[in-house]
Amino acid sequence: MAGQEFERSLKAGELLFKQGDAGNEMFLIRSGKIKITRSAGSIEKTLAVLKEGDFFGEMAVIDGSPRSAAATAIEETKLMIVDREAFNSQLKNNPMIAYVLETMSRRLRETNKQVEFLLIRDEMRRVVAMLVSMAKERGANTPDGVVIDFPYDYATLGGMVGMEAFKTEEIIKKLLGLNLIKIEDRKLIMPSLNDIDEYLRYITLKEKFSS
Repeated sequence: MAGQEFERSLKAGELLFKQGDAGNEMFLIRSGKIKITRSAGSIEKTLAVLKEGDFFGEMAVIDGSPRSAAATAIEETKLMIVDREAFNSQLKNNPMIAYVLETMSRRLRETNKQVEFLLIRDEMRRVVAMLVSMAKERGANTPDGVVIDFPYDYATLGGMVGMEAFKTEEIIKKLLGLNLIKIEDRKLIMPSLNDIDEYLRYITLKEKFSS
C-alpha cells in the first residue's frame, strides 16, 4: 500500500533491481546480505556488500534518479521497503534523515578508497591494503584476532579490487601460508593486525624502490 512499509523476501542469487532501472523505493535489510554492483561494458565491480541493518536505494526516493547500480541477494534475504511517499513524510519529524545523510557520506568515502585501491600497481599490495583498511574500520576485536565479517569468496573480493578471481585466490592463499590471515566459518580473521600492517609497509617499500 502506498505510503506504508512492507516486506519482500529474496532467494540467494536473486536480482532485486538492475543498473538503470527506474525506482521509487528504498530498502532496509532485516536479515541476509545484498551485493551492490556496477557495470561498465563487460566489467562488473562490486561496490559494497550490505548486511542486516544497512539500507540502500535511497537516491531513488530522494531525487527519483534511475538505479545507479544493481542489487543482488548473496543469501536468503528479507527486506523492509519504504516508498517515496512514506520516506518524504518522515523527513519532517524523523531523525532518519540524519542517518541517511551520514550513510551517504560514508559510502562516498568508501567509494573514494576503492578508487585508491584500484590505482595501486602491485596486486598483492592492493589486496592487503584493502583488507587492512576494512579491519581498521569495521573489524571486530576477538581473542582470535580481528574478524572481518564479509563474503570472502574470490570473485567478490576480486571484484572489490579489480582483479580476476583466480589471481585473488593466489594472493589469499599466500597470505594464509604466511599466517597473516585465517578463514573460519565464512569469516576472515587477522590474528595480528600489527603483523599484516608491517607486511603492508614492507611490500609498499619494496614496490617503491623496485625498478
